[in-house]
Amino acid sequence: MGTEHAHYVIVDAGGHRVWSRRGGAGTFYGDLLRGPDRLVAFVREQEHGHALGWGDAVRWQAVAVLDVSRRLLLVHCSLEIRGPVWRTSVPEIRAWLGLLAARWPGWTVKWAARGLHEVMEHLGLGYDTVAGLDDPPAPLPPQWAQGPAEDDDLSVVADTLVAVRDTTGRLSFAGWWGTGLARVLLAGPAALLSPQELATPFAALEAVPWNGVHLDAAARTLDWWSLDCSLPPSRPAERWPGWRLTCHQDAFEEVAALAAPELLLDLDGPDAALRRVTEWFGRPAR
Repeated sequence: MGTEHAHYVIVDAGGHRVWSRRGGAGTFYGDLLRGPDRLVAFVREQEHGHALGWGDAVRWQAVAVLDVSRRLLLVHCSLEIRGPVWRTSVPEIRAWLGLLAARWPGWTVKWAARGLHEVMEHLGLGYDTVAGLDDPPAPLPPQWAQGPAEDDDLSVVADTLVAVRDTTGRLSFAGWWGTGLARVLLAGPAALLSPQELATPFAALEAVPWNGVHLDAAARTLDWWSLDCSLPPSRPAERWPGWRLTCHQDAFEEVAALAAPELLLDLDGPDAALRRVTEWFGRPAR
């Protein structure tokens, strides 16, 4: 697992304390299904984070905040869940959150789409608490796009799907295979509207990317869904003056409808996603 660490923050009347598990991001999804009492005991067996400092942002692949006073569980993991024959997409994350809520009765379970930035805000800490967290995203290269999915496996999809409708109404689809949505949103309209050699006129996907964007140049609208975008809601507007921007949270269906019928999501429904996740995590971690 290398540097794929998991971090746990327990908040109670005495403040907050941080524990770290080296390589723990790989088992994070299963570990949280222990439920509150068993997870707290598990967390207290890990390394105490303050002894090491908050460290560098590159080591925060997974984080869970257990706010005992509010009975709130705030979670984020930048790694996919990978079963034996399937990969994570938005329906699987939704199913896992439902399974998690059932194991945490009386708690509010929330996915922190903005990751560690959202955690810092919840704790009332500055972004500079974690080294590198406040660094601005690098700009996109001129030819930033790849295909939206792997040619030989349509279930292997880009982290971010970008659908661009130009002023003539013609659609093109591209995949941004970098982590998170922030770099795409901050690139602004010129970068996304520039012709991309590997863009396609249609897209057929067997999984839902964690993030997706639909840009309509004629209407000057930008809509997106996201599970992984570090930006506060007001930040993208700085790069898109005169455009109407709409964040749909994880509601990929609403954004995908804007690109239909050229965008085909060949999915088997939420019940199948829940069945897959339940089969994979049916037994709580020990």
